[in-house]
Amino acid sequence: MATITEPRTATVSVTVGDQELTFESGKLAKQADGAVVVRAGDTMVLATAQGRMEAREGADFFPLTVDVEERMYAAGKIPGGFFKREGRPTERAILTARMIDRPIRPLWPKGYKNEVHVVCTTLSVDLVTAHDILCINGASAALMVSPLPFLGPVGAVRVGRLDGELVVNPPLPAVEEGESTLDLIVVGSPEALTMVEAGADEIPEEIIIEALELAHDEILKICEAQEDLRRQVGKDKWLDPELTAQLEHDHGPRIQERIGAQGLREAGAVVEELVTELSPPLSMESTEEDIRRQIQVRSSLAMVLERQRLDAVLTPVREQFENDLRTLTEAEQDSKELKSAKRNLLFGRIEDEVQLPFPVGAPASDEDTPVAKDSITRQFVKRASETIYKELVRRKIAVDKRRPDGRDPEEIRQVTCEVGVSPRTHGSALFTRGQTQILSLLTLGTAKEGQRIDDLSLESERRFMHHYNFPPYSVGETGFMRGPKRRDIGHGALAQRALEPMIPSLEEFPYTIRIVSETLESNGSSSMGSVCGSTLALQDAGVPIKAPVGGIAMGLVKEGDDYVILTDIQGAEDHLGDMDFKVAGSRDGITALQMDIKITGVTQEIMRNALEQAKQAREFILDRMSETISESRTQLASHAPRISTVKIDPEKIGMVIGKGGETIRALEADYDVQIDIEEDGTILIYATEGEKADAAIAAIEGITKEPEVGDTYTGKVVKTTQFGAFVELKKGTDGLLHVSNVGPGRVGHIEDVIGRGDVLDVVVQEVDKERGRIGLKLVAKHENGNLVQPEELIERAKDAPPREREERPPRRDGERGRGRGGGRGRGGGRDR
Repeated sequence: MATITEPRTATVSVTVGDQELTFESGKLAKQADGAVVVRAGDTMVLATAQGRMEAREGADFFPLTVDVEERMYAAGKIPGGFFKREGRPTERAILTARMIDRPIRPLWPKGYKNEVHVVCTTLSVDLVTAHDILCINGASAALMVSPLPFLGPVGAVRVGRLDGELVVNPPLPAVEEGESTLDLIVVGSPEALTMVEAGADEIPEEIIIEALELAHDEILKICEAQEDLRRQVGKDKWLDPELTAQLEHDHGPRIQERIGAQGLREAGAVVEELVTELSPPLSMESTEEDIRRQIQVRSSLAMVLERQRLDAVLTPVREQFENDLRTLTEAEQDSKELKSAKRNLLFGRIEDEVQLPFPVGAPASDEDTPVAKDSITRQFVKRASETIYKELVRRKIAVDKRRPDGRDPEEIRQVTCEVGVSPRTHGSALFTRGQTQILSLLTLGTAKEGQRIDDLSLESERRFMHHYNFPPYSVGETGFMRGPKRRDIGHGALAQRALEPMIPSLEEFPYTIRIVSETLESNGSSSMGSVCGSTLALQDAGVPIKAPVGGIAMGLVKEGDDYVILTDIQGAEDHLGDMDFKVAGSRDGITALQMDIKITGVTQEIMRNALEQAKQAREFILDRMSETISESRTQLASHAPRISTVKIDPEKIGMVIGKGGETIRALEADYDVQIDIEEDGTILIYATEGEKADAAIAAIEGITKEPEVGDTYTGKVVKTTQFGAFVELKKGTDGLLHVSNVGPGRVGHIEDVIGRGDVLDVVVQEVDKERGRIGLKLVAKHENGNLVQPEELIERAKDAPPREREERPPRRDGERGRGRGGGRGRGGGRDR
């Protein structure tokens, strides 16, 4: 009878910084190939890894997918929107997925083409411990305990800088609320760093180096904890390096003989033959060990066959076409069309003409017709050509110190800048560096137009946004354009990080700022080009940035002990190099950093030299930018919104808003402005014309200002009585124009000269704050566009027909003195 064995469980803890980090496996998601729960504080992440045992047919890349699922329940929140459930990934989730993908993608056996899917799901978030670091560590741990042939582990930490001191894994509020001047995420293996992502407030290069050294010391502890977890609950790997080496030693010659006799395609059958010979056939009595053994043997033999096929083709291609491929390396200086034509021509000729010492396809019916190579043979001939070409380019750069396009290692391609490119945007700039061209366009908006953030972070609203677009035509291709891809979001976020420290505060510049960087051409570091273009657009728009920011992409090619650091890398150098190193900052320090390292031999000396070389390049580009525009314009564009500020007593905010928003809506409609009111009484007035903003400010001041003796008003009569008229001085405040104050004479009844609805110019003659009365004196009456003076009104009153005297109703107790000399009336000085 079969027995069901309970899965093994294990928990491993390690102290990182001053916080305990815990890995647990075997309790949740047991059907996944690998599953680990990572916890620090009250933040928990479930990381799973799943893979396929067979390679994807025809894949020429490693099909790795990483997803981060941010669940709002983890922070005790209900998602916003109509559907009240999570939809597409948030921007933060996408950026976290990219930070997981980049360090683990290179750590797989060469030629591995099996599908792998890593999913990190937030289970609990305390908003003190950041979940992105836990996701990276959890993904590595899940791969380590899985049977997938991951060549890890990697560990991740965040380094902040509080009060001038470097801190490992600082609290999330310190990072997101600006207390920390450094937000550095470092991922590495026990041997070396593999990925760096940073935002900083003009941090010197020496501090960055110190932070990287501190991070790696903590990463070593995290990697050891994952190794401990693997030793306890890890599954046997599908691809065992020791078994692969043994099989290659024992059966490699047999595979070579089969290739020599039957060719690359037919030699594939030898794998199944050897699997049958070396592992027991499966039956109803087979055990898990039998299945595991067969999987390991088949995977190892497939890897050996892959290498043997490539080796069988490499030597003939090298002997017959190495000189032609070396000549092709000079084509990097040609235009894209010419370079592509030369490459396709040569690679096609190699596939057709290379003479291989084994069968390459089915024999032709006609003896004079050459044998057509089968698809497998052509595929490996192409791979061999690309491998040799890559070797030649790398040796040319690292050993011969010659770059593909002929530049010196520290030479930057031609840089040109232009501002004011788009006439109707609020700011625009065109930045061109070699074959990389970025058009950055800026829009200024009101404070209400900021982006609302609904994710698992402390950020609730964003007033500075940078978006990056990469249309297919920028690299001469066709393709679908259906919204931003993950790469676009990552590049846009990197440039935003670089620029954020330079954006003025809301008090200094009360606008929402959005920049869109359109990639018009791309051949090397369009993300750093968007940093430069966006800086120019900010200056063109008149945004008072603290300092200009420039960016540069660095590269590294290392062959043995020979290496060269490259400034301003382009496409081929990025693809064939060992490091992609993007640095942005001002003249005073670094504001953003992104680094991906593909090898383990990058020493601290190399890192220090690369940062210093990047600083020199950054300053060179900033010099070129300053030749076009050296500082921000003093005036905004004529069609940009104008923002004016007025401060009022917070207790009078209700007067400006009015009943049900009546007053503020009327002000916005009357003066064609938008009004925002802060809780501290600060009022922001947005207008396209300065005169409209000034008029709106005057109206607000009129509403909120307490009437004083001597103030003049133009108001409408809202009520008349026998003894005078009540005039609306402003919304909610009336004053009494007593019949005796109409002019230099007697008026029998106020309605003899003034009626309800008349518009009068009056001056405040008396203010009784205790009784809430405002006494007025007439200056003039508006009639048919003319002003009628008080003297003329007195003359009219003389000709008015006599009126019967109204009998005053008897007074009630407590009413003595009312109705005389003051003006409460409809509110008389009180807020309505």
